[in-house]
Amino acid sequence: MLQNVSITVLKDWGFNMIVREKYIISDGLYEEALQYAKLSRSYTSNRHDFHPGGLNNKQQKMLEGKLGEKAVKLFLQDNRVNFTEDSTNYDERDEYDFLLHNSNTSKEELKIDVKTRTKTFHTRTLEMCEQAESHPKDIYISTRLLEDGKTVILLGWITFRDLTEKGKIENNGYLDNYVIYDKDLRPMKDLKVILSAFQN
Repeated sequence: MLQNVSITVLKDWGFNMIVREKYIISDGLYEEALQYAKLSRSYTSNRHDFHPGGLNNKQQKMLEGKLGEKAVKLFLQDNRVNFTEDSTNYDERDEYDFLLHNSNTSKEELKIDVKTRTKTFHTRTLEMCEQAESHPKDIYISTRLLEDGKTVILLGWITFRDLTEKGKIENNGYLDNYVIYDKDLRPMKDLKVILSAFQN
């Protein structure tokens, strides 16, 4: 069900794509994210932990990431996209956050990874080079979790090719990362052409 927020409806390419102005993560979805964060905090790799603060901080960062994923889940559901949500155990490496399925052919699938940040001065999407090369995703969607801790904005998206060809490699003390600045993100509305092949 749509929240009481503004949405953008695009009326070409055969269906009306819905992009909410904000995604409110509440009730069951919030609890799912919180429980996963609590279970996974001891298993979060130190190589992925860019922030000091021990287990509690790892839990908070995992929760933030999961809330971004729940916003993308709502976006996919709003647009009747056929997908599987990641269900790997909390102590295992995931292969995707969402796997899209083409309803016309079982052979076409698309891996989506969600990147979440929390501050307005965070203007980059980061992916570790090692991760990108060993476990590539097809689409990366960037989100921002607002200060209330439950509201998410979808910022834009990139392809794997965007990441590796347009992204700069930077190292700020925690391994090499591909970096895409917000000005280079594709607008969410441009996902419509791709999503039309994966609708229910």
